[in-house]
Amino acid sequence: MKLYEIIENLKFIGIKSYKELEIDALTCDSKEKVENGIYFCLKGLNSDGHKYAEEAIKNGCVCLVVEKFLELDITQILVDDARVAMSYISSIFYETYKSKMKFIGVTGTNGKTTSTFLIKDILSSLGKKVGLIGTQGVFINSLELPATLTTPDPIVLHKTIKDMENNFCEYCVMEVSAHAIALNKIDNIYFDTVALTNITKDHLDFFLTMENYSKCKASLFDVKHAKSGAINVDTREGKEIAKRANIEIMSFGKNAELSMIKQNKTMSGSEIVIQYKNIAHDIKTNLIGEYNLYNLMTAISCLINVGIDIKDIIGVINEKEFFIPGRFNVMSVDNGVKVIIDYAHTPDGIKNILSAINALPKNNLITVFGCGGNRDKTKRHEMGEVAVNLSDNVIVTSDNPRDENPDMIIDDIVSNLEIKDYTRITDRRQAIEYALSIAKENDIIAILGKGAESYQEIKGIKFHYSDFEVVENYCHNISKGELKA
Repeated sequence: MKLYEIIENLKFIGIKSYKELEIDALTCDSKEKVENGIYFCLKGLNSDGHKYAEEAIKNGCVCLVVEKFLELDITQILVDDARVAMSYISSIFYETYKSKMKFIGVTGTNGKTTSTFLIKDILSSLGKKVGLIGTQGVFINSLELPATLTTPDPIVLHKTIKDMENNFCEYCVMEVSAHAIALNKIDNIYFDTVALTNITKDHLDFFLTMENYSKCKASLFDVKHAKSGAINVDTREGKEIAKRANIEIMSFGKNAELSMIKQNKTMSGSEIVIQYKNIAHDIKTNLIGEYNLYNLMTAISCLINVGIDIKDIIGVINEKEFFIPGRFNVMSVDNGVKVIIDYAHTPDGIKNILSAINALPKNNLITVFGCGGNRDKTKRHEMGEVAVNLSDNVIVTSDNPRDENPDMIIDDIVSNLEIKDYTRITDRRQAIEYALSIAKENDIIAILGKGAESYQEIKGIKFHYSDFEVVENYCHNISKGELKA
């Protein structure tokens, strides 16, 4: 594509050393080797892309998008915000602004992954071609690609959308993180509907205050981003955002436009009655826990907003067994113990899943969890308190320590706890094996924080690791007599 075609309607301040160029690639990674590329000089919290412009040029870039002109003999486009420009240029380069797909975006502290998987699975069961972008990766119809970020950077995001178009997808379902909104990643995607699951404490390392975090989420419910919205109004934040939104909002909750009027939960699933437009609908699902019923309501609301008949939606739900990787995944152990693996990694997330487990028939609940490094430290002791209050036995361990000392992370978690209330085992594998060794018949072990992740990140390196594999290997060794139960 010609450079002039790409920047024709871009809001820029000035141009230096302009040349007629053929552009074949976009990048914000100076180390990426490209041909005839545009390099976006992004300013981050710890680095400035302008410093690496020469490296980008050596690796094939012929144009720079900058926030200050550099003393380099190369075409440079000066803009106020390189991130905003990157979103716009990505939409032009990949021609996603022409997309005929319907876009569904789900934001919220907890529940994004489950809600988007439910939307995708229901649409697929109705014969629709669907793409999904989120924490668990990219799904284009039956093709699965590995995850990068919950919401990828604009270049990857728009390339992915183009791939969905090329594979005849009719819907693009997307997790929309608060970071993605704040960093302008989704600026040039216009959603047919967006949904809010909930807002609870998270990401204060980036947003500093809950007010900032909430405002960021609320900004998605605006005419510049979406045609319509769906909001859980059983939370104070949800009610406020629904009031302030300047798009049409479908409310859902226990007393809302889409209402959950009855529920009955069992070990095998849930039976609920929902009401929409004064008509009651019976639902039977394998989803467990009230928080998952709210995720289901999120999905139903979004699907109604994009024109799917509620009878068709409920027909699929009543017939389908849903599986969301790393979300309330149940494993049975030979000695009658059940293991539940879940991604819960916030105080509210842990409270939700442990409350759901406590409503099930069992003896003791043993919880294994940790906290990620280089993330919001203020939630750590809260997670510890929630786990201790809702469990019979707590084992505090590592999650993804990243650049932090894992023992210091654990110190933060247990700072307000009595030593008798928990067991401390830094090595996550050993912590899980210890939980399995002490569990008795009809006990439930909740292993929280990593879900379906296949790695553990330590000092910038992602080592292969899986909670599922640890449990499977332990059980295998027990059956061979190599370990004592």
